[in-house]
Amino acid sequence: MSKERSSASTASRAAGLAKAIRLLIACALAVAAAVTVGQHRAQASTNQLRGVNWADQRDNFVNGVLYPSGLSSSDTYSSAATVANQVVGQMYSITGANTVRIPINEPTVSTFWGTYTGAVDAALSKGNVILAYWAYSGGKPASTSAFYSMWDTVVAKYAGNANAYFEVINEPYAYSATDLDNLYNTWLTRYPSVPRSRVILDGTGDAQNAAAVGNDSRLNNTLIGIHDYSFFVSPPYTTESQWANHLAGEIGGFASRTVVTEWGAPMSPGTKNGVYYNTINYDVPNTNYFDDYVRGESSEMRALGVGSVYWPGLRDGDWYSMTSKTGSGASITLSLVNSSGLDRLQYAWGIGNGGSGGGATYDQIRNAATGLCIDGTGSTTNGATVEQSTCDSANTNQQWTVVADGSYERIQNRATGLFLDGMGRTANGSAVGQWSDSNSTNQQWTVSADGGNVRFADRGTGLYVDGMGRTASGSDLGQYSSSSSANQQWQFVPAG
Repeated sequence: MSKERSSASTASRAAGLAKAIRLLIACALAVAAAVTVGQHRAQASTNQLRGVNWADQRDNFVNGVLYPSGLSSSDTYSSAATVANQVVGQMYSITGANTVRIPINEPTVSTFWGTYTGAVDAALSKGNVILAYWAYSGGKPASTSAFYSMWDTVVAKYAGNANAYFEVINEPYAYSATDLDNLYNTWLTRYPSVPRSRVILDGTGDAQNAAAVGNDSRLNNTLIGIHDYSFFVSPPYTTESQWANHLAGEIGGFASRTVVTEWGAPMSPGTKNGVYYNTINYDVPNTNYFDDYVRGESSEMRALGVGSVYWPGLRDGDWYSMTSKTGSGASITLSLVNSSGLDRLQYAWGIGNGGSGGGATYDQIRNAATGLCIDGTGSTTNGATVEQSTCDSANTNQQWTVVADGSYERIQNRATGLFLDGMGRTANGSAVGQWSDSNSTNQQWTVSADGGNVRFADRGTGLYVDGMGRTASGSDLGQYSSSSSANQQWQFVPAG
């Protein structure tokens, strides 16, 4: 898709030893009966595929040779292998991935194959490679004969490599379900040497409907590719559960065969629909719809046990890119762009806690109107007034962590350990305080998105945290009834 820059089920326990033995025997017989020459049953889940996309800076819809970021027309087999060693190796070490999705098209295979295989071979030596075909335009190959000529070459080279996966066509939106399934059946018939467990068939449209592929018995035992982005829904959903349900609907009953080969969101600052987004902390819930999307989708992927391939692990100039690149050739160095984004990617893979628990993450909370940051002032006295001060990223009094409390959030200061507290004050303009841990609703806040910012409503008082237009460093932090004022709009800025 041209980008905007553009487990949970618990296995049942056998009631007794005899039942367990019968079950194992039945499963073994079923698997044996289903496996035929050149075909292997797909895994019971696909989360063994932990992937990232490596993409061309121009996006992969290129009318010509593809050059994933770091490669160029001057490369040779040897230099392309060097680039891939640097890029893929560092993407894996930074993220924990074991799979990279690399684009192919007709010109790349017909005129650049001798060089491109240097990158592919190097990547295959490190883990799994998904070779994904991208049609230049129109959602289908411009020439069927050229399409199969390309695949003849690719299959001949890599069908025997157990780490190579073949994605027949990326986002085949030009095809009806019937025509697409016929294309896939033709491909599978043409290449019987390719184990079906290493063939990925995208759902219809922009790889959105798994059932369209999964319900065709001719395509049994293949994997199914699904894509899901926040811009697939307009207006975008604003809760994690809505995004989770959306992805679940696209996958349907085919989670055991599905790989989400594209999903992603902003990792660096940028503007969307006229709204500027600072670096988003995906460890903090409900800050904007991108946050809801990433958290909801990653939770659902983990719950379903599906593998996923983030878009992109590396693409120069893409604000979704998980890493950024400096240098060239053997001197290429990758850096992680957003640690909280990686938290959620790994969570989708079934790794870690998604940034919650086991070590807090801290943010400054900056007012959209004045630019001042909420400051605990170092006071450890219950009831002390919270201030707003000139932002200092090294000042731990300005660093806060969000702690889930049922459907609400509590906001705790790093330096003092006290919590932001409405103090039961219901008068407009009253000061926000801080207090040690309590069960009071005055410490429970609803965090809601407001464009690229957030607002905080106190459960106890119903008032919103408000900068009150005060621009003097050290002024009191107030609270006020709901308004459209930028004084009630705040940004999370990653800190320390």
